[in-house]
Amino acid sequence: MTPREISELLADCTPVILTIGLVAGCINFKKLGPLQKLVMAYLALMFVTDLLSDYIGYKWGNNFIMLHIYSLTELGFMIYLYQKVMFRKRHLPLLILGILGLVYITAEIALLYVFNQIVVKDFQPYAKVVDNFIIILMALAYMQERMNRFREQQWGNFRLNMAFLVYFTVNTVFFLPFNFMVNASSDVKFYFWTGHVSLLILLYSYLGFKMLKIPSKAMLA
Repeated sequence: MTPREISELLADCTPVILTIGLVAGCINFKKLGPLQKLVMAYLALMFVTDLLSDYIGYKWGNNFIMLHIYSLTELGFMIYLYQKVMFRKRHLPLLILGILGLVYITAEIALLYVFNQIVVKDFQPYAKVVDNFIIILMALAYMQERMNRFREQQWGNFRLNMAFLVYFTVNTVFFLPFNFMVNASSDVKFYFWTGHVSLLILLYSYLGFKMLKIPSKAMLA
């Protein structure tokens, strides 16, 4: 199989993984803690985004805009998650940075799809890199906040934060070269895309697994 075929096959697995996680969440919904319900909401958002991506790709021949919609949705959700749930108090600098990130992604959408007719060879978005970078900063800030409080008991939150930190950090490593190679004729770019999709499946699988676990007192806090 070619790298492109592998990446497409893995991409087809993501809605299946998301569906399993959502079904598990629905079955255990009454037992889920507040954080787990937010994770379930995240899975639902990603599921809708995935379906919308397939529809737009089928309807218009490409789904480039979905990378921006995905990044915008993901960043908006993560800002809410960290500012409202994960952090002990609001981190104003990170909130401002997050809002600026949302503004940047929105501006990139406008520049690419509203004011200019997109040309495939010129498609080189940085929305996902901006999205990843801001979430990494929030995850690092959360770690610093928790490490400064050595009596921290919310290990469920800490593990979730570590999962986000690892995913978005490694994902950025894949996306940076992909952005520069997206218009290249070589199939090398699909190795990076395959890495991205593989990470996505691992993240969704981990979040789906959390739907199967009865929350501890820490998760209920």
